[in-house]
Amino acid sequence: MLKWLREYYVEITGLLVLLGFLYLIMFGIDTIAQLSWPDAWSLPEMPLKVQTVATIFLSIFIEGIPFILIGVLVSSLIHIYVNEEMVWRWVPKNPLLSIPFASCLGLLLPVCECGVVPVSKRLIQKGLPPYIAFTFLLAAPVINPVTIVSTYIAFGNAWDMTLARLLLAAFVAWVMGVLFFWFFKRDVLKPEVSKVHTDQCDHDHDHNHDHNHDHDHHHDCHDHSGIKKDRFGHALYHSVFEFMDMGKYFVMGALIAASFQTFVGMGAIRDFAENEWLAILLMMGLAFGMSLCSSADAFVAASFRTAMGPAPLLAFMVYGPMLDLKNVLMMSGTFKRSVMLFFIVASTLLTLVAIGLYILMGF
Repeated sequence: MLKWLREYYVEITGLLVLLGFLYLIMFGIDTIAQLSWPDAWSLPEMPLKVQTVATIFLSIFIEGIPFILIGVLVSSLIHIYVNEEMVWRWVPKNPLLSIPFASCLGLLLPVCECGVVPVSKRLIQKGLPPYIAFTFLLAAPVINPVTIVSTYIAFGNAWDMTLARLLLAAFVAWVMGVLFFWFFKRDVLKPEVSKVHTDQCDHDHDHNHDHNHDHDHHHDCHDHSGIKKDRFGHALYHSVFEFMDMGKYFVMGALIAASFQTFVGMGAIRDFAENEWLAILLMMGLAFGMSLCSSADAFVAASFRTAMGPAPLLAFMVYGPMLDLKNVLMMSGTFKRSVMLFFIVASTLLTLVAIGLYILMGF
């Protein structure tokens, strides 16, 4: 027991802090409102603003957190029960067919942006062409059942934003797949990463969290007897860490969105959004910094819909799952610097092109 507590004290502490924070928001507002704020702060309306932040935060949190839980459970079960190699054997050899096919495989292998990087790395190590792996990396966080349902619900059971998000994400993923086919035939991994022991047949699922805990799951292909006995338990065990990792980013993102709308004000945001392209760049920047899970980022985007048009919100929901701070840090330890630079610049420009096409087409 003590060994377990020492090993996972960061996760336990984070969970307790999160629960205390939620309790304070739900039941401690009256206590906060009674505080005597120092005159030097000159914030007489601070208690009211705290209540506003709490209301917006809870509305985003309550709507979005179930989809993060569903997402990590589905991802963990798929990781344990689905043989990825068998799925990838279905990929056509022709690039014209394999790129669209890879972009839709998130429907069979629904993984969030946290899990898609190690999966893509593993596929390249096993000999899959980089252009297929990167197409999957870009498309899977958006084109998967959990993200589709969460986007549909977040925007009031409307299909227009959901379909637009899927089509724009597919466009960026397809074009990036073609570019990687042209410019990066091989050797996209760092030399130390590309060295794979050929005498081992394992399924790695590495998640390097911010608190420097590596959770490695190896499934030896020659002896599954021990794993089969407790596969479901292993999936639940894995999903706990996945949920903690994704949950903290979602809480932070929801709190930032609530604070932004409260202290900046929806009126000021609405005035800023009169210049649509400035609003698009702002939302892309927020998406990069917040590093939200694609399973629930639509609820954060939807909280801005009274102040912004659909284009900035789509920029947030398309760009974030493809490129955010968390993913850049994970990818920097896997892919070469030239590949990373190309990926960042091309993904950003293609997202802007996709949003521009959306605006020109008059949606």
